[in-house]
Amino acid sequence: MLWQRVLTALILLPLAVFAIFALTIDSFSKIVAVIILIGFWEWTGFIKKMQLPHRIVYVLISAALMWLVYSNSLPVHYWNGWQFPSNLLDFLDIRDAALISLLLGVLWWVVAFILVMVYPKFSQTIIDNIFLMAVIGWLILIPTWVAITGIRSIGIALDFHRGSDMLLFVLFVVWAADTGAFVSGKLFGKHKLAPRVSPKKTWEGAAGGALLASLVVYFAMDLLAIQESKQLSLIMLAIVLVIFSVIGDLTESIFKRLSGVKDSGKILPGHGGVLDRIDALTSTMPIALIGLTLIGIS
Repeated sequence: MLWQRVLTALILLPLAVFAIFALTIDSFSKIVAVIILIGFWEWTGFIKKMQLPHRIVYVLISAALMWLVYSNSLPVHYWNGWQFPSNLLDFLDIRDAALISLLLGVLWWVVAFILVMVYPKFSQTIIDNIFLMAVIGWLILIPTWVAITGIRSIGIALDFHRGSDMLLFVLFVVWAADTGAFVSGKLFGKHKLAPRVSPKKTWEGAAGGALLASLVVYFAMDLLAIQESKQLSLIMLAIVLVIFSVIGDLTESIFKRLSGVKDSGKILPGHGGVLDRIDALTSTMPIALIGLTLIGIS
């Protein structure tokens, strides 16, 4: 119901802002990790023929993989900022487990983009393969956690809240894309964007989302003290994020449709599950972290 949706949002938004701005990086990362583990549990609902014991084991394995990333990478590379290794061979170093997961996550979303374009080819085969679905879950959710932590840590050595500002900025870009697409699609939507995947999405909606997201970037430039030489790059990054936010949404729609699942869960009244709320974030956060790093935002 609409009132449940609004009430849940009114409760969660202040809590999210508090966590982003008030908590230490360590505490913030652990809270996000708990949310991601709930997402892993919901993901098992998409995996056909996975019984309760196997679902529990999968979540435990996911937690172990996250601990591997946390214990070997995050304190070193993220607590005081983040940068690419100077040597490409360093990608194979276990100490860069966070970076490896991040890059694999981006690679998955390139594959997901192709899957959306050629749907329904290959999709059913993937859904029916328990091993592939398990791996895809790791490629989607672990990089999301890494990226959120990474963005939160941007510039922290000089300004504790710099990363908070940047994370909230990325969140607003994604939310603006979603809101703009919904409103524009309702008012002007005529041409279907991906009718085989999601009949309700339109090109007009996507354009409205891109426009509103670009406006968020434009008005945020001064607030974030972005150098003039980097502003165009940031706008281009925002457009890429809008595109992949749609891909994230469409990809979850594919998984839900082929798995026969309406909502990923019921933990959020009026919203469904965690995955229903973060689908666009899973596809945008890794790209946002890499983009901000390449642009040189600090």
